[in-house]
Amino acid sequence: MNFKNFKSILLLGSSLALAFAACTPKPEPTLTEISPLSASLSELEGLVEMKQAGEQDFVIVENGAILNLNGHIQTGDEGKARLDLSTGALIRISPSSLFTLVANENVSDGLGTNLKLEFGRIFIILSGGSLEVDTPSGVAAVRGSYMMVEIAPNTFNILITCLEGNCSASNQAGTVNFTAGEKTTLFAFDPETGQFLPPTVEPMSPEDYQKWLDENPEAAELVNNAIATMTAMAEETAAETSPTEPPPAPDTGASGSAACFSLIEPTSGANFENIGPVTFSWEEQVGAQKYILTFTYPTGLVVSFESTENNITRYIETMPPGGSYTWYVTAIDSDGNEICTAEGNSFTKPAPTDFTDFTDFFAFFVYIRVASWIFFYDHAKS
Repeated sequence: MNFKNFKSILLLGSSLALAFAACTPKPEPTLTEISPLSASLSELEGLVEMKQAGEQDFVIVENGAILNLNGHIQTGDEGKARLDLSTGALIRISPSSLFTLVANENVSDGLGTNLKLEFGRIFIILSGGSLEVDTPSGVAAVRGSYMMVEIAPNTFNILITCLEGNCSASNQAGTVNFTAGEKTTLFAFDPETGQFLPPTVEPMSPEDYQKWLDENPEAAELVNNAIATMTAMAEETAAETSPTEPPPAPDTGASGSAACFSLIEPTSGANFENIGPVTFSWEEQVGAQKYILTFTYPTGLVVSFESTENNITRYIETMPPGGSYTWYVTAIDSDGNEICTAEGNSFTKPAPTDFTDFTDFFAFFVYIRVASWIFFYDHAKS
């Protein structure tokens, strides 16, 4: 064999090898192997029962018991339990709850865990991945954060609070995304209308934060940080929104030939406590389409509310400053013109004793936020 023939054979062999390699199917990428989902029980209080998948009856459990996939945990009226999932997630189950481990699955950003809550309340703390909770009224989801899911026993409405990170909630009417310090409600199916109501987002209440503190020692630092942040925001906003002079008193009396209506309750000089509902009422005005109730705070801040009725109920704790308040009502016709303003009344209330009480603090925070919105809205119009 001469060199030219050898070279030709070598080139032919190389070409065939390349063609074979190109035609050989590439192996499919393999998903991360998923370990069976399980949970270890600890910190048991009161009655806590477990039923593994396939079993007929619940049995009382002790610390160290292992709940396997599709197993159930049921707590009594005073029962509580901590579950450490094999995924690294931590679940705390409140009294009068029924909870099921459903599945682990691969998702786009890691490992996803699915749970089911039949009734009661659970707190979820994730160190990574995501977790979904199926409920009778919709699905709650959390990604790398803290979330509480609670089923109201009478209405089956689902309250979901997000203490940290990114949370979401969905039912057949829609989906909402919310984050730290926010909550939403998944309303139960209405059999009369055949409809679900879409969820909406609002700030967490003092009671929501207190639930985290009462049942989750792991959440103490986050709640304290949230309080510190809100305090700083409140102080900064208060400095921006405190007016230097009180606004002038409104003109009162009749416009044209129509006699102006009068305020009914509370009568001038009333004195209220720090907490509780107060109904502000007035006579109906001929030709009025709506009414504007206006409060002047001891600080000079002015806050207004609209109503098509001749009364509005307000919680006095949303007015934290102590001192003398004035209130008056303006009647508006169908064209948006002012008919007249009734002569104002006054009332007093004491200042909060301190802000160690969480409800007083939250009321003050709401007051400051409302004040800032009104301040910037008025300046935007001017």
